[in-house]
Amino acid sequence: MKKWILLLLAAVDISVAYAQEEFRITGKANGLTDGTLLLLIDEGGQDTLATTLIKNGVFMFTGKVDSPSAAYIMISNGKEMIPLILENVPFTINLSKQGALIQGGEQQEIFGQFNRISNRLLREQGRIQQVYTRAEQARDKVGVKAAMKQFEEAIAVARAEEKALREKYPDLYVIAYVVALGMRGDTEDSLREKYEALGEVARGTAPGKEIAAMLDRYAALEMGKIAPDFTATKPDGNTFTLYGLPAKLKLIHFWSSENADSRQEIPELVKLYLQYRPQGLEIISISLDENIAHWRYAVGQDGMIWTNGSDLQGFNGKIANSYLVREVPYMYLVDGEHCIVAKGLCGKELRQKIGDLLKREKKK
Repeated sequence: MKKWILLLLAAVDISVAYAQEEFRITGKANGLTDGTLLLLIDEGGQDTLATTLIKNGVFMFTGKVDSPSAAYIMISNGKEMIPLILENVPFTINLSKQGALIQGGEQQEIFGQFNRISNRLLREQGRIQQVYTRAEQARDKVGVKAAMKQFEEAIAVARAEEKALREKYPDLYVIAYVVALGMRGDTEDSLREKYEALGEVARGTAPGKEIAAMLDRYAALEMGKIAPDFTATKPDGNTFTLYGLPAKLKLIHFWSSENADSRQEIPELVKLYLQYRPQGLEIISISLDENIAHWRYAVGQDGMIWTNGSDLQGFNGKIANSYLVREVPYMYLVDGEHCIVAKGLCGKELRQKIGDLLKREKKK
């Protein structure tokens, strides 16, 4: 009898283990029509993992994943993409036109914590923006300064909370996934710090490898590397290439007419150009504007008498992407052999570096 009990318990253990070898997503679809097709697609949007139809306001997906991975529930109209971290565990979802409430899975819960931090920050930023606008309209400098401080403090609190989560779960897929999601808006130093804090397992995941590939791209833009060539359109409609511009030293200047810091930098660049142009300096200002009229007006108004170009694609443009520009203004210094000799400098440091480099060129 005891043997039979042990066998029965073993069979139960096996069945439970087998049941946990698949995911089961059950959900309610509020406000969505019966017969609407739902697709469960992989992170890259290349493969459909499962499909189902809404029936009597409910739906269900089942399937299996080899390891935790990001996926999306997509409504057949293609307008809604609901992310989740898929594991072989049960999930319940309340789906509506306003969004989705997802329960199930350790990594999904952690992903939800990141989302709650982000949403709270957005709400706080919205509130502070109203305070800032009122203070600005009233010409209340103290109020403007206080609002800006609140804004910085809100960001600092959110970043600290995110860092605490990353440090608590360094080897989970979801941590690498969240870092990868934000890496296009991250600086090189910040991204490298986050990557180095990941565990080996997290680094070996698909998003972990994406982060490593992005860091390799940053490494290709270090000093001593060859600057990528590009073609840009001038305000008059003609085009030019970086390599086609003759100069002993080229300053590639990324900016935007709608960015206050960018505009404040221009007068100093005018002085630099007038002083060092006779010695072989050329400035190439690449605008990350998307509005051609705003760009052209700013070039004329600010006296940017050097080479100007843009693809009018903003931060998503090919040129900005090839140089991994995440903020403006941002500068690269390139010598006559197209080699990167400095980057990220501004103000006095930029002036000093240009002077030193052109002195060396003169001695050659």
